[in-house]
Formats: sequence, C-alpha cells, structure tokens
Amino acid sequence: MKKTILFLFTAAFAITSCNKDDDPVDNTTVPTLTTLDITNITPTSATSGGDITATGGADITAKGICWSTSPNPTVLDFTMDEGNNPSNYTSNITGLTANSTYYVRAYATNSKGTGYGNELEFVAENIFPGEKVSIAGGTFTMGSPNGIGFIGEHPEHSVMLSDFSISKYEITNAQYVTFMNDIGANIDGSFNGEEYLNMDAPDIEISHTSGSFVVDAGKENNPVIEVSWFGAKAYAEHYGGRLPTEAEWEFAAKGGTNSSDFKYSGSNTIDDFAWYISNSGGSAHPVGTKSANELGLHDMSGNVWEWTNDWSDRNFYSISPSWNPQGPATGTSRVHRGGSWKTTATSCRVAYRSGIKPSLTTSYLGFRPVFTP
Repeated sequence: MKKTILFLFTAAFAITSCNKDDDPVDNTTVPTLTTLDITNITPTSATSGGDITATGGADITAKGICWSTSPNPTVLDFTMDEGNNPSNYTSNITGLTANSTYYVRAYATNSKGTGYGNELEFVAENIFPGEKVSIAGGTFTMGSPNGIGFIGEHPEHSVMLSDFSISKYEITNAQYVTFMNDIGANIDGSFNGEEYLNMDAPDIEISHTSGSFVVDAGKENNPVIEVSWFGAKAYAEHYGGRLPTEAEWEFAAKGGTNSSDFKYSGSNTIDDFAWYISNSGGSAHPVGTKSANELGLHDMSGNVWEWTNDWSDRNFYSISPSWNPQGPATGTSRVHRGGSWKTTATSCRVAYRSGIKPSLTTSYLGFRPVFTP
C-alpha cells in the first residue's frame, strides 16, 4: 500500500514538473505606436494617423485612430479603423463640430490588447494659411483735412479701434485656389449662386483643369484678382476671419499706433513701397516685393485695390461713430482701398476712398482678411 501511494505521488510530481518546464513563456505585449500630427483641419474634419513602432510580438488585428472631446480617447469613442493598411497610416477624422476642441490618439490591437499612441489636441476650425500681424487698438485721425484730398475724405475725425490682426500680405492666387478647391466651387468660379471668381476674365491667372482649380505657372504668389466682394468675404470667413472695416484698413495702412503719418503706406516716397502705374509695367507683382510699412504690412498702397466690408457713402464721415465704426447700414457699392498697379500715386494715398458694386471684379482688385480676438 505504501509503495502504491509513493508511486502515485512520484508520478504526479513528475507530470507537474514536466508541464511547468515545458510551458512557453508569453512575452507578448500590446503594440507601441506614435500618433501622427493633425493636418488638414476644417470645422468638420481633420487628418491624422499612426506609426506602429512595435507589434508587441503578435499580429496586429486592428489599427486606426480614436478621438473625443474628452482627454484620453479609446476605441469606445469615435474611431476610424484602417484594417490592413501599412503600419504607417493616415486616417480621416470626420463628423466634427465647428470650434470644438478634440483629443486624438492612434491605436493598434493584437492578441494581448490595445496600445495607444501619444495624445494630440486640436480645435476644429479652418487655419488661415498666411502670416498675420497683430495690431493693438488705439485712437487715430481718419480722413484728410479740408483742402487736401477729395470730398469723400472729409471731414477728418477721431476713431477708436479695438485690437485685431490682419494678413501681412494680400491673398495670393495659390491661397485662393486652395480655398476654391476646399469648398468645391463650381467650374465657372461660382458657389451658392454667387460668383466668387470671374473665370471668364481674359486676365484671370487661375484655370480649372481635371476637376480642380489651378494657378497659372509662375503666378502663384501674385495677388488674386477678378475676385468679387462675395468671394473675398467667403474666403475670410472660411478661415475664421472677415473683411476689414474701412477704419481698420486705414489704421493698419497708416501704421497703427506706430504711425509716422505718411501719405502712402510706409512712406512719403511711393516707389519703394508700392506698385503703381509709373513702375508696375502694366501688371500686378508677387506680394511682399515692396517695402513694408511701420507694422510690417506689405502692399497696403498699390499692387491691387483691397475690398473692405463697408458700404460706400462719401458723406459717411460726417456722421461716423467714433468707436469701431462699421460703415453705412446699406448701399449699392462696397469700399475698396489702397490703389493698384493701374492707378496713379494719388489713388495709393492711405486716405483715398473708392467704391464698386460687390458683384463686380477687375484685374486690379483683391483683398486681405482681418481677425478679431
């Protein structure tokens, strides 16, 4: 009896010892990866992705990105599954709410579990693709004194403005083409029933080829022309801005609180600061090729006229509010400022005013947006 018990104990120990020694060690870990930068941000979408740096010793069964309005999103939140795409993959983030903050992480899953990349944060809004110059608000004298300039520039009056920022340069053909493609504008340059860009104009520097708007070679950095007020306004709003008021435009052109009270934007000597009829050679030039004014802004005088938001009324200065004036409530024409490559030096003066119907376009009229805090 004792021998039988001893045999059974010895056999059981041997089996137990054999199983313990022969079991393989599971060194599998969850995947490790990096979340790719957020790009192509719009009010409703963005692009990210992941780079899997280690599979964790097992096959990847799922991968993609996840996002949420709360930190540390997981696969239980919004996800985009990239299936069998390569280990370095891009993903589209869709269905976003404009002006909301989102958190994004790449993820990858194997038999051990799900690993997450680093967390990134962004706001769902269109990012202005150009440089902006911040302008401190202040008080300035708008218009021209009696006896100087034209009747629409009178009377001189004091204006107080809040802080704002403005594009350092006039909007270029390349920037405007990106906008037109982003919104899916019609081949004729219209959108939602309004002509944004006059594609039939003989001097237009943009064409429509293979389903997209493209810039004529060598004209990428020229200011966009043949753009209507509606097209300028839509561009500004697409990137979270707006067109400047007439007062904001003149304050910026005069150099803001750094103003030296020059006749033209940046100088009393026009040739170093503006492309106009005497030096332009009969066309617009790439933005920023003339000297900047006191605020670092280029082409506020000359190159192309610039749309503002205000309705045109030559008598408005006599009734203008002193605090952030918005222009007349109604009108038939919108103010444009700054003169152009086609005008004389007189029209390039910072106080000069002119108006044109908002639906019209020309080869010497463009714009630059402003942004408020």
